[in-house]
This record gives sequence, structure tokens and C-alpha cells, in this order.
Amino acid sequence: MPEKKHLSIGVIGMGKMGLLHASIVNVLPGVRLSGMYDKNSTVVKFARKAFADVCVTDNLEKLADLHLDAVYVTTPIPTHFSLVRTIYAMGIARNLFVEKTLASDREQAEQLCHEAETAGGVTMVGYMSRFAPTFQKARELLHDGAIGDAASFKAYAYASDFAGGKGKLLLDKGGATRDLGAHIIDQSLWFFGDLEIEPAITPKREDTRDGTSFNVRGTGGLAGEYDISWCREGYRLPEFGLVIHGSKGKLEVNADLIRLETGVADVQTWYRHNLSTDLPFFLGAPEYYWEDEHFIKVIMSGGTAQPDFNTASKVDFLIEKSERQVPL
Repeated sequence: MPEKKHLSIGVIGMGKMGLLHASIVNVLPGVRLSGMYDKNSTVVKFARKAFADVCVTDNLEKLADLHLDAVYVTTPIPTHFSLVRTIYAMGIARNLFVEKTLASDREQAEQLCHEAETAGGVTMVGYMSRFAPTFQKARELLHDGAIGDAASFKAYAYASDFAGGKGKLLLDKGGATRDLGAHIIDQSLWFFGDLEIEPAITPKREDTRDGTSFNVRGTGGLAGEYDISWCREGYRLPEFGLVIHGSKGKLEVNADLIRLETGVADVQTWYRHNLSTDLPFFLGAPEYYWEDEHFIKVIMSGGTAQPDFNTASKVDFLIEKSERQVPL
């Protein structure tokens, strides 16, 4: 077989995220979108017109004939486990990108990590907020000691998508904590390292799919609090953020800005547009381009993409522990 001049990429799932990643990878240097799969025949017919030079199919086995270098899995969370296992079993690809969360529970996440280790290759989970310039700068400030030793933090994720409605009906999304809150849970693990759930003081609601709150502990006595809801009024777009208190000040960060307080009159602010780097192609949000670029570069050059399956599985573990916490 002649040496490849490009990476051949497949996308499984042609919803919003599938079409977004398919469009981005198709403009990355050294990459070609070669295959797309969706079980919905109507969606397949549409995609065949939009991606005329791509093998678009509703038969997953056909992807195995394309000699793909990597596959993106962008289907609903409850399907991730069976699809990833099928991809490995059929030999469709060794390098996998899975939209968050990796799986629906801790046991599934652990098994996918094991199968990925057996298969070899590069893995990555789509926590695109890691690639936001504000969060990257804030993490740098924290680790450089800008507020001294971190003592406590509040992590929040709010959206108005289902305000006044019933978000719990959208179970294919995995509920508010997995669909929305997973982003800020991943960010906090990235900022602070491993975290442990604190036992609840009062009983939790039986149904936490519309949102939840819980407390954690980290190294050095770090105390953390999460507040997650996709039924919060006043959030036209989802917002994720951290408010961190340290021995020398306070650090606040969301996707738009960073605010650093180290004294009564010593306040510094950085805005997203002042931190952004060059963006060759814009679709959805810059973070999507940068995360796809990172995944492809790691495949080409070797190394480990972040967050890989092992790193991302910690989000699944923390979510499951929060759902199972018991009162003191």
C-alpha cells in the first residue's frame, strides 16, 4: 500500500457536533474527511449532498473498509460505550475522539479506558473549554502563584435551555450534570487535580437531572463547591466559571474574561479578545478548532492528547460519586 499523504478521518453521528467536527477536520492541513456514519437514513441522504466526496453511510461496517486513521464519536452520551467498543472490535480505527462525557457511568468509562490501552493509539474526549484562552491563562496564573495557595473555589455551570420546562425529559443528553456541568467539572480537575466528594449534610433530591450541587475536597485542605443547572433564568448562552480564593487574593474566570484581585486597589482584568491566538478557520467557537487541531497534531507527531480517556474518565467518576453521595 502506498504511503499516505494525509490522515483519513471518519465521523460517527451527524447531528450538530458531528457536522461541526466534520467541517473543521476537512480544512486541517494533512487531513481528509473520508467517512461519515449515521443510523438515520434521512440524515444520510442530506449529508451525501453536503459532503459529495465523502463516503456517507448508514452501515457502520462500511467504515472498516476505509482504512481510517481516526474516528470522531459525536452521538448522544448513552451510545458512547457500545459504539466505541464496536469501533475497536471492527478495527475501524485506533485513534478515537469522543464528545463528552466519555461514558454514562464509572464502570463503562473504566472499561473503555482498558480497551483503549489494549488497542493503542491516541484518545481524546471533547472538553473544548480547556482550549478557551481565558481558562488557559487563569490556570497559568493559578499555578504561578498569583493568588498564593488555593483555599477554596466555587465552580458553576448555568443555562436557561429548560427554564420553566422539564430538562429531565432529554435523557439522551445524560442530564444537566453530564451535558452541561461536565465542562466545569473537567476544568476544576484540570486546575486542582484529583477531588473527592464531601458527604451531603442534607438529603439530595431523588432526581438531579435538571441540575445539582455538591461539595468536594482537594489536596492541602482545598474546599470546592459546584452549582449546576440548565433551568437557570437569565442565561441566553451557557456559562461556565470558577471563583477561586487563595491566600493572597481571588481569581475569577469564565469564557469571556479573567479578574484577578490581589489587594483592595490591585485588580487586573484580561478579556478573551486580548488573549486569543490566530484562528485559521472559525465555526461554532474557536475552541472547537483548537481542540481538533490538538488531536490531529498528536496523532501525527506522537504523544498523548489531553484530556485522553484516562483523564476524562475522572469526570465520569466524580459525577457518579456526586449522584450517589449520602447524607452525613
